Formats: sequence, C-alpha cells, structure tokens
Amino acid sequence: MRKVAFTAMVAVVLLGMCGMLAYGQGAAAPAAPTDKAAYWPNSDIQTTWKDLEAKQVINKRVMEGGAYSINIRIVKEGDAPLIHAKSCDVWVVQAGTATAITGGMLANGQKRPNVDDIAGTAITGGVEQALKAGDVLYVPPGVPHGFKDVKGFRAFLIRFDTK
Repeated sequence: MRKVAFTAMVAVVLLGMCGMLAYGQGAAAPAAPTDKAAYWPNSDIQTTWKDLEAKQVINKRVMEGGAYSINIRIVKEGDAPLIHAKSCDVWVVQAGTATAITGGMLANGQKRPNVDDIAGTAITGGVEQALKAGDVLYVPPGVPHGFKDVKGFRAFLIRFDTK
C-alpha cells in the first residue's frame, strides 16, 4: 500500500505538477485532498520562489498529508547535512545546480529538537552526484544527505513517512 501511494504521489509530482499555490508565510499548509486531484499553477510557484528569496526563507510547505508533505525548497550553500530516521525524501529539481552528497558518515551529528532528524556538519565517505533542473534525487530513511557547490538550487521536496 505504501509503495502504491509513493508511486502515485511521485507520478503526480513528475507528470502533473506545474506549480504550488502561494499561501501566506506562517499559515498552515493546506491538507492534502482525499476526494479530488490538486493543481498548482506555475504562476503561483514563481511568486512563491520570489517571496521565499525576498524573505530569506528556505522552505514553504504547500501541502500536508500527515504521512507525507510537499514543500517548495531553496537549498543554500552551508545548509546542514541531515539524516531522517523515519522518512524518505524525493527531490524534484526545478532550477539551478548543486552536488548532492549521500551515504557515508554524518560528522558531528546532533538530534534536532521536535523532529526525528539528525543534523551534522559534514558527510565523509559519501557519494557525490551533480544535480540540475529536471533531475530527481531519492533519499531513503537513515541515509545521510546534503548539498555543496549550490548555485540557485530550487526543488520540490516531497517527504514520506516510511516507518
């Protein structure tokens, strides 16, 4: 069942997602519909990117599904690498470039408050993969991941609870 839900959600994102609705900062993300499809026009996505940049905010959750969420995400050079214990990430790159570093060991890991994540200062021994617009990166639970050489990197981040 989870595999079907995951596949369906990724298909929606990759095939049908033209954008995300721009809701006011601080407002709770709207709940995922259960009885209809959702659509987000590209014009709203572009407005959201600009709003995030102007406010120097790196993430806006645009849909909350309980066990999954969809976020508009700006990655900045120096963002801490993470490990998610109970969730996987699907990054759908929309603009810019970065080098993803995945696997290996998280250095100086510290549990983050109020979430089941560990943040570190670096990843050692990881695999590096160049990313650009149109690429998709999947990170399963327990796998360290971070980014370097970040240049205008913008992505949809879809997160699923798996455990």
